Amino acid sequence: MPVMSSETAATAPLSVRMVRPAPELSQLLDAYYILDACQVVSDHLLSGPGNVRFQLSGEWILTADGVHIPTPQQSALFGPTDRAAIFESTGRAIMLGAGLTPVGWAKLFDVDAFDLANRVRELADFVGEDDAARLHADLMAAPDDAGIVRVLDAWFIARDAARPSADPRIAIVHRELLAPHADVTTLAAAVGVSERTLHRLCDRAFGFSPKALLRQKRFLRTLERVRGVLDQPLSGLIDDGYFDQAHFNRDFRHFMGMTPGQYFNSPREIMRRAAIARREVSGKGMQGLHPPSR
Repeated sequence: MPVMSSETAATAPLSVRMVRPAPELSQLLDAYYILDACQVVSDHLLSGPGNVRFQLSGEWILTADGVHIPTPQQSALFGPTDRAAIFESTGRAIMLGAGLTPVGWAKLFDVDAFDLANRVRELADFVGEDDAARLHADLMAAPDDAGIVRVLDAWFIARDAARPSADPRIAIVHRELLAPHADVTTLAAAVGVSERTLHRLCDRAFGFSPKALLRQKRFLRTLERVRGVLDQPLSGLIDDGYFDQAHFNRDFRHFMGMTPGQYFNSPREIMRRAAIARREVSGKGMQGLHPPSR
Protein backbone atom coordinates (compact mmCIF):
# COMPACT_ATOMS: atom_id res chain seq x y z
CA MET A 1 0.00 0.00 0.00
CA PRO A 2 1.46 3.42 -0.90
CA VAL A 3 2.66 5.55 1.97
CA MET A 4 0.62 8.70 2.52
CA SER A 5 2.19 11.89 3.80
CA SER A 6 1.25 13.21 7.22
CA GLU A 7 0.29 16.49 5.50
CA THR A 8 -3.24 15.19 5.07
CA ALA A 9 -5.17 17.14 7.60
CA ALA A 10 -7.88 19.18 5.93
CA THR A 11 -6.70 22.44 7.43
CA ALA A 12 -8.45 25.45 5.88
CA PRO A 13 -7.97 26.90 3.39
CA LEU A 14 -5.91 24.14 1.80
CA SER A 15 -4.96 20.48 2.08
CA VAL A 16 -2.02 18.98 0.18
CA ARG A 17 -1.70 15.19 0.09
CA MET A 18 1.10 13.28 -1.58
CA VAL A 19 1.11 9.52 -2.24
CA ARG A 20 3.74 7.17 -3.60
CA PRO A 21 2.66 5.21 -6.72
CA ALA A 22 2.90 1.44 -6.94
CA PRO A 23 6.53 0.17 -6.82
CA GLU A 24 6.41 -1.02 -10.44
CA LEU A 25 5.79 2.59 -11.51
CA SER A 26 8.79 4.05 -9.65
CA GLN A 27 10.80 4.64 -12.83
CA LEU A 28 7.89 6.44 -14.48
CA LEU A 29 6.29 8.54 -11.74
CA ASP A 30 7.65 10.31 -8.69
CA ALA A 31 4.39 10.92 -6.78
CA TYR A 32 0.65 11.45 -6.95
CA TYR A 33 -0.59 14.67 -5.33
CA ILE A 34 -3.99 16.05 -4.39
CA LEU A 35 -4.55 19.79 -3.87
CA ASP A 36 -7.83 20.42 -2.09
CA ALA A 37 -8.61 24.14 -1.77
CA CYS A 38 -11.54 25.27 0.35
CA GLN A 39 -11.37 28.84 -0.94
CA VAL A 40 -9.38 30.97 -3.37
CA VAL A 41 -5.66 30.19 -3.06
CA SER A 42 -2.71 30.89 -5.38
CA ASP A 43 0.98 30.08 -5.59
CA HIS A 44 3.96 29.92 -7.94
CA LEU A 45 4.22 26.72 -9.98
CA LEU A 46 7.96 26.09 -10.25
CA SER A 47 9.79 25.00 -13.39
CA GLY A 48 10.26 21.27 -13.74
CA PRO A 49 9.27 18.00 -15.50
CA GLY A 50 5.92 17.16 -17.06
CA ASN A 51 2.76 16.15 -15.24
CA VAL A 52 -0.60 14.54 -15.90
CA ARG A 53 -3.26 16.57 -14.06
CA PHE A 54 -6.98 16.18 -13.43
CA GLN A 55 -9.54 18.70 -12.19
CA LEU A 56 -11.93 16.84 -9.91
CA SER A 57 -13.80 19.88 -8.64
CA GLY A 58 -13.95 23.60 -9.31
CA GLU A 59 -11.39 25.33 -11.50
CA TRP A 60 -7.67 26.05 -11.41
CA ILE A 61 -6.31 28.93 -13.50
CA LEU A 62 -2.74 28.99 -14.82
CA THR A 63 -1.03 32.27 -15.74
CA ALA A 64 2.49 32.61 -17.18
CA ASP A 65 4.18 35.88 -18.10
CA GLY A 66 0.93 37.66 -17.33
CA VAL A 67 -0.99 35.59 -19.89
CA HIS A 68 -3.78 33.16 -18.95
CA ILE A 69 -3.04 29.66 -20.27
CA PRO A 70 -6.24 27.75 -21.04
CA THR A 71 -6.27 24.52 -19.04
CA PRO A 72 -8.42 21.49 -19.89
CA GLN A 73 -11.28 21.13 -17.44
CA GLN A 74 -10.93 17.37 -16.94
CA SER A 75 -7.61 15.74 -17.89
CA ALA A 76 -4.45 17.41 -19.18
CA LEU A 77 -0.86 16.68 -20.09
CA PHE A 78 1.39 19.50 -18.88
CA GLY A 79 4.71 19.72 -20.66
CA PRO A 80 8.01 20.42 -18.89
CA THR A 81 8.54 24.06 -17.95
CA ASP A 82 11.54 26.36 -17.66
CA ARG A 83 9.75 29.26 -15.97
CA ALA A 84 7.46 29.82 -13.05
CA ALA A 85 3.72 30.33 -13.48
CA ILE A 86 0.91 31.37 -11.16
CA PHE A 87 -1.82 28.84 -10.47
CA GLU A 88 -4.93 29.81 -8.60
CA SER A 89 -8.22 28.23 -7.59
CA THR A 90 -11.41 30.16 -8.25
CA GLY A 91 -12.94 28.89 -5.00
CA ARG A 92 -13.46 25.33 -3.75
CA ALA A 93 -11.38 23.21 -6.12
CA ILE A 94 -9.61 19.86 -6.18
CA MET A 95 -6.67 19.09 -8.45
CA LEU A 96 -5.06 15.67 -8.81
CA GLY A 97 -1.68 15.19 -10.42
CA ALA A 98 0.90 12.57 -11.33
CA GLY A 99 4.48 13.78 -11.60
CA LEU A 100 6.27 12.23 -14.58
CA THR A 101 9.93 11.34 -14.57
CA PRO A 102 11.81 11.88 -17.86
CA VAL A 103 11.74 8.11 -18.41
CA GLY A 104 8.01 8.18 -17.68
CA TRP A 105 7.44 10.86 -20.29
CA ALA A 106 9.35 8.93 -22.96
CA LYS A 107 7.73 5.60 -22.03
CA LEU A 108 4.13 6.74 -21.75
CA PHE A 109 3.78 9.34 -24.51
CA ASP A 110 4.86 9.55 -28.15
CA VAL A 111 5.18 13.33 -28.22
CA ASP A 112 8.67 14.70 -27.63
CA ALA A 113 8.86 16.74 -24.44
CA PHE A 114 10.43 19.56 -26.47
CA ASP A 115 7.23 19.87 -28.53
CA LEU A 116 5.13 20.36 -25.39
CA ALA A 117 7.56 22.47 -23.37
CA ASN A 118 5.71 25.27 -21.51
CA ARG A 119 2.44 24.06 -23.04
CA VAL A 120 -0.71 22.28 -21.89
CA ARG A 121 -2.82 19.90 -23.97
CA GLU A 122 -5.83 17.66 -23.48
CA LEU A 123 -4.75 14.22 -22.27
CA ALA A 124 -7.20 12.79 -24.81
CA ASP A 125 -4.96 14.11 -27.61
CA PHE A 126 -2.36 11.51 -26.62
CA VAL A 127 -4.31 8.58 -25.17
CA GLY A 128 -7.61 8.83 -27.05
CA GLU A 129 -10.91 10.40 -26.02
CA ASP A 130 -12.49 7.17 -24.73
CA ASP A 131 -9.53 6.25 -22.53
CA ALA A 132 -9.23 9.76 -21.09
CA ALA A 133 -12.98 9.97 -20.41
CA ARG A 134 -13.04 6.57 -18.65
CA LEU A 135 -10.05 7.49 -16.53
CA HIS A 136 -11.58 10.78 -15.41
CA ALA A 137 -14.92 9.12 -14.67
CA ASP A 138 -13.21 6.43 -12.58
CA LEU A 139 -11.32 9.08 -10.63
CA MET A 140 -14.52 11.04 -10.00
CA ALA A 141 -16.17 7.86 -8.70
CA ALA A 142 -13.32 6.96 -6.35
CA PRO A 143 -14.56 7.19 -2.73
CA ASP A 144 -11.29 8.39 -1.17
CA ASP A 145 -7.57 8.92 -1.73
CA ALA A 146 -6.85 5.19 -1.61
CA GLY A 147 -9.44 4.65 -4.34
CA ILE A 148 -7.87 7.38 -6.46
CA VAL A 149 -4.47 5.72 -6.10
CA ARG A 150 -5.90 2.35 -7.18
CA VAL A 151 -7.40 3.92 -10.31
CA LEU A 152 -4.20 5.74 -11.24
CA ASP A 153 -1.94 2.76 -10.54
CA ALA A 154 -4.10 0.50 -12.70
CA TRP A 155 -4.19 3.00 -15.57
CA PHE A 156 -0.46 3.72 -15.59
CA ILE A 157 0.49 0.05 -15.20
CA ALA A 158 -1.73 -0.90 -18.15
CA ARG A 159 -0.33 1.90 -20.31
CA ASP A 160 3.23 0.99 -19.36
CA ALA A 161 2.64 -2.64 -20.37
CA ALA A 162 1.21 -1.65 -23.74
CA ARG A 163 4.07 0.59 -24.85
CA PRO A 164 7.69 0.08 -25.97
CA SER A 165 10.59 0.70 -23.61
CA ALA A 166 12.18 4.11 -23.30
CA ASP A 167 15.82 4.64 -24.27
CA PRO A 168 17.79 3.48 -21.19
CA ARG A 169 20.20 6.39 -21.60
CA ILE A 170 17.43 8.79 -20.52
CA ALA A 171 17.75 7.57 -16.93
CA ILE A 172 21.51 8.15 -17.08
CA VAL A 173 20.99 11.72 -18.34
CA HIS A 174 18.47 12.25 -15.53
CA ARG A 175 20.96 11.09 -12.89
CA GLU A 176 23.82 13.16 -14.27
CA LEU A 177 21.71 16.31 -14.55
CA LEU A 178 21.19 16.20 -10.79
CA ALA A 179 24.97 16.31 -10.24
CA PRO A 180 27.04 19.45 -10.86
CA HIS A 181 28.64 19.58 -14.32
CA ALA A 182 30.66 22.47 -15.64
CA ASP A 183 29.27 22.38 -19.16
CA VAL A 184 27.54 20.28 -21.81
CA THR A 185 30.80 18.64 -22.87
CA THR A 186 31.41 17.20 -19.40
CA LEU A 187 27.76 16.19 -19.09
CA ALA A 188 27.88 14.30 -22.40
CA ALA A 189 31.11 12.56 -21.33
CA ALA A 190 29.52 11.49 -18.02
CA VAL A 191 26.53 10.06 -19.87
CA GLY A 192 28.79 8.39 -22.43
CA VAL A 193 27.22 9.91 -25.55
CA SER A 194 28.05 12.57 -28.09
CA GLU A 195 26.77 16.08 -27.52
CA ARG A 196 24.43 15.65 -30.49
CA THR A 197 22.93 12.47 -29.00
CA LEU A 198 22.64 14.17 -25.62
CA HIS A 199 20.67 17.00 -27.20
CA ARG A 200 18.34 14.50 -28.86
CA LEU A 201 17.74 12.62 -25.60
CA CYS A 202 17.01 15.89 -23.81
CA ASP A 203 14.52 16.97 -26.48
CA ARG A 204 12.77 13.61 -26.22
CA ALA A 205 12.35 13.36 -22.45
CA PHE A 206 13.31 16.64 -20.76
CA GLY A 207 11.99 19.33 -23.11
CA PHE A 208 15.00 21.65 -23.18
CA SER A 209 18.60 21.77 -24.36
CA PRO A 210 21.32 20.27 -22.15
CA LYS A 211 22.72 23.75 -21.48
CA ALA A 212 19.33 25.06 -20.36
CA LEU A 213 18.77 21.99 -18.17
CA LEU A 214 22.14 22.38 -16.43
CA ARG A 215 21.22 25.98 -15.62
CA GLN A 216 17.76 24.98 -14.39
CA LYS A 217 19.05 22.20 -12.11
CA ARG A 218 21.68 24.51 -10.63
CA PHE A 219 18.94 27.01 -9.81
CA LEU A 220 16.57 24.40 -8.35
CA ARG A 221 19.31 22.89 -6.16
CA THR A 222 19.91 26.30 -4.67
CA LEU A 223 16.22 27.18 -4.37
CA GLU A 224 15.63 23.94 -2.48
CA ARG A 225 18.20 25.05 0.10
CA VAL A 226 17.27 28.69 0.45
CA ARG A 227 13.60 29.28 -0.28
CA GLY A 228 12.76 29.52 3.41
CA VAL A 229 15.44 32.18 4.05
CA LEU A 230 15.33 34.31 0.91
CA ASP A 231 15.12 37.48 2.99
CA GLN A 232 18.58 36.81 4.45
CA PRO A 233 22.16 36.74 3.04
CA LEU A 234 22.61 33.50 1.12
CA SER A 235 26.39 33.19 1.06
CA GLY A 236 27.36 29.60 1.83
CA LEU A 237 24.00 28.22 0.65
CA ILE A 238 24.04 28.92 -3.08
CA ASP A 239 25.31 26.26 -5.48
CA ASP A 240 29.04 26.17 -6.23
CA GLY A 241 28.18 26.82 -9.85
CA TYR A 242 27.27 30.41 -8.99
CA PHE A 243 30.00 33.04 -8.83
CA ASP A 244 28.18 34.94 -6.11
CA GLN A 245 24.70 35.83 -4.84
CA ALA A 246 24.24 38.40 -7.62
CA HIS A 247 24.71 35.58 -10.14
CA PHE A 248 22.02 33.56 -8.38
CA ASN A 249 19.74 36.61 -8.24
CA ARG A 250 19.96 36.93 -12.03
CA ASP A 251 18.97 33.30 -12.46
CA PHE A 252 16.17 33.82 -9.95
CA ARG A 253 14.68 36.58 -12.07
CA HIS A 254 15.14 34.45 -15.18
CA PHE A 255 13.30 31.41 -13.79
CA MET A 256 10.83 33.11 -11.44
CA GLY A 257 10.18 36.46 -13.12
CA MET A 258 10.82 38.33 -9.85
CA THR A 259 13.50 38.99 -7.24
CA PRO A 260 14.12 36.66 -4.29
CA GLY A 261 12.64 39.27 -1.97
CA GLN A 262 9.45 39.56 -4.02
CA TYR A 263 9.07 35.78 -3.99
CA PHE A 264 9.72 35.58 -0.26
CA ASN A 265 6.94 38.10 0.39
CA SER A 266 4.41 36.43 -1.93
CA PRO A 267 1.84 33.72 -1.04
CA ARG A 268 3.62 30.34 -1.07
CA GLU A 269 1.44 28.12 1.07
CA ILE A 270 0.63 25.53 -1.59
CA MET A 271 4.24 24.87 -2.52
CA ARG A 272 5.37 24.98 1.12
CA ARG A 273 2.93 22.21 2.01
CA ALA A 274 3.72 20.33 -1.19
CA ALA A 275 7.45 20.44 -0.40
CA ILE A 276 6.86 19.01 3.07
CA ALA A 277 4.66 16.24 1.70
CA ARG A 278 7.00 15.48 -1.21
CA ARG A 279 10.04 15.18 1.08
CA GLU A 280 8.19 12.61 3.17
CA VAL A 281 7.31 10.58 0.08
CA SER A 282 10.40 10.96 -2.13
CA GLY A 283 13.08 12.68 -0.06
CA LYS A 284 13.12 15.83 -2.19
CA GLY A 285 10.95 18.92 -1.94
CA MET A 286 10.79 19.59 -5.68
CA GLN A 287 9.74 17.36 -8.54
CA GLY A 288 12.65 18.66 -10.64
CA LEU A 289 15.15 17.26 -8.13
CA HIS A 290 13.62 13.80 -7.79
CA PRO A 291 16.33 11.21 -8.50
CA PRO A 292 15.83 8.43 -11.04
CA SER A 293 14.81 5.07 -9.61
CA ARG A 294 17.24 2.22 -10.09
